[in-house]
Amino acid sequence: MTGAGARTAPRLLVGSALSAAALTVLAVLVAAGSDAVGTFDAGARELAARAFGPSAGPWPGAGGRADLAGSTLLAVLVVAALGVLLVRRRLGAALWLLGGLTAQFVAETVLGPLVGRASPVPADGTPPDAEFSFPSGHAASATLAVVVLVAVARARTGTPLWWTWLGAGALLVLAVGVTRVIADAHHPADVVGGWLLGLTVGLAVAPRPGTSGARGKSGARGKS
Repeated sequence: MTGAGARTAPRLLVGSALSAAALTVLAVLVAAGSDAVGTFDAGARELAARAFGPSAGPWPGAGGRADLAGSTLLAVLVVAALGVLLVRRRLGAALWLLGGLTAQFVAETVLGPLVGRASPVPADGTPPDAEFSFPSGHAASATLAVVVLVAVARARTGTPLWWTWLGAGALLVLAVGVTRVIADAHHPADVVGGWLLGLTVGLAVAPRPGTSGARGKSGARGKS
């Protein structure tokens, strides 16, 4: 990795380390039953209820529209990310994305019992999911896919095209996270934890060989 890619890599790795630190702090607070986390969760759920209606509506709850929409959106996002990378003949990036998703799954599997947070009780009175709630795997996977896509996008950082990629990706990640809360699959803080996990792994994977943009290499050839 040369040129702009080489200069960007340290920044991405620093971002990964900062995300990991934030994830650690949040995990400790959640495991300790922090009042701040409880207040955040209550406030976020209230906002969701105002936006999407009461629990008896078609959106909330397991099997509701939000649950289906979130899972579908995540599947489309991951498949689309892999498709874009393969069409652009970025096999290395596709392999690193798959490796990142695997690492993320292992991390959330370890974090679940360590934090020990139970899934939220659905508003309709049905039994909650037996799995641990922190962090949200859907939110983490969506974030990771978007981070890798933005990193390999053929657009210089700070340009209108780059901001378009970043803005569209952020909206998709936000949508996936919101659906997990509305579906009573996760507490809001679990979604934030998923975002941080996705950033941690995604920013660590993005500067790996085969995932950086081709600008640095083409620029190096032009100077020789």
